[in-house]
Amino acid sequence: MKKILFVCTGNTCRSVLAHYYAATLATAEKLPLEFGSAGLMAGKDIPQPRIVADLLKKEGVKDFKHTPVELTAEIAAQADLILAMTADHKARIARLHPPAAAKTFTLVEYAGFGGDDIADPYGRNDLFYFEIFKLIKTAVKAALEKLKKEVK
Repeated sequence: MKKILFVCTGNTCRSVLAHYYAATLATAEKLPLEFGSAGLMAGKDIPQPRIVADLLKKEGVKDFKHTPVELTAEIAAQADLILAMTADHKARIARLHPPAAAKTFTLVEYAGFGGDDIADPYGRNDLFYFEIFKLIKTAVKAALEKLKKEVK
């Protein structure tokens, strides 16, 4: 089973939305993919924004519970593919975990949409989260289409 890891800063918003949305889609299609997420500066004391659970619930994620996870060398090594939310995240992953550099891309880059970053919605209003989630969903769907070709 191929393991895909989404990475952002705090592992409370972007990577979490991508992780659970991708897992929901892959489960529905019975794809042999496993998803996880982590943050470069994750802390268990960082509160999970309510809007994240609300957005995921609308996509069919039930009983959502998530505790932020710090990206470690072990977690990076276990992933077959690492999808970062920004070019800075990608560069920091390569610097902190050099063996992971070759398998690390931004989500937008891997999806084939260029090199744009997915902005951090933390602390912003619900509309901003909604707009960011639309971008994440579009990129995740494109990434899954690419991954389907690799796993079938």
